[in-house]
Amino acid sequence: MDRRIGLALGGGGARGLAHLGVLIELEQVGVPIHAIAGTSMGAALGAARAIGANLHMLARLLATLDLNALLQVTDNTLREVQRIVGRGMLEYVRGAAWRTEDALPPDLVRLNELFSLLTARKTFEDALVPLAVVATDLETGQPVVLNRGPISRAVTASTAVPGVFSPVAYEGRFLIDGGIVDKLPVDVVIEMGATAAIAVDTGAPLTRRVETQIEAILQAQRSTSKHLTQMQLEAARRRLEDRLVVLRPDVGWIRMFAFEYAEEAIQAGRASVSAHLDDLNELLGGPVPPSPASAA
Repeated sequence: MDRRIGLALGGGGARGLAHLGVLIELEQVGVPIHAIAGTSMGAALGAARAIGANLHMLARLLATLDLNALLQVTDNTLREVQRIVGRGMLEYVRGAAWRTEDALPPDLVRLNELFSLLTARKTFEDALVPLAVVATDLETGQPVVLNRGPISRAVTASTAVPGVFSPVAYEGRFLIDGGIVDKLPVDVVIEMGATAAIAVDTGAPLTRRVETQIEAILQAQRSTSKHLTQMQLEAARRRLEDRLVVLRPDVGWIRMFAFEYAEEAIQAGRASVSAHLDDLNELLGGPVPPSPASAA
């Protein structure tokens, strides 16, 4: 019986661009993908793969775009904190627009337009590979699996990092970054029928030097996320009877909004596949041919 391979792609902001390298290399070596589930940046790039986008062209585009300017974010931690606090004070006085208006708030318009272009304004029903996008219900804390309607709106919700972007109103709920509760949605691809899975973890490491209170808060969040993800992976491995390969591209040194390192992140993703060809052979139950690009 042929195995149905599910691909679970996590978040990580700029680090998540490594997913594109993984996708390119998996395609290059001929690994079949039967289902894709993604959260945050993994949702965006997984969606591109699911609709049959030209991944090489997308890599060239992302390596040349100034995504920080496009999305109006910065890799300067202090500046981002000041912006978040300022927005919070304004919402406290005026009320939060995202709770009272049907239209997307201004800070989400550019993000949604980027994902509309990335997904060619397609719906989940148009996808060539079954696709699911994971977000988090702001008010219940529960994961929400989105798999119908416009892909771009779902991806916008999945990438709505709290404090950086407003929550997304979606069918009566307010949705935020899916990575908060399901950073590596292997469980979702299992529910989609996968009998084996490849998970790509581009989360932030715990090895960074902590020197400020803000960094201490971020480190605490990373620690909680790491342990939750580990438990979820162990549960998924049991369900799949150990038919799970976890790729961890070497992107831990890239900060969340350091999009200027897009090319390095993409190459790291490709390298992680090349380094695990034996594991992929075993996962597939047959040989994966060596990549000409990797050999070169």
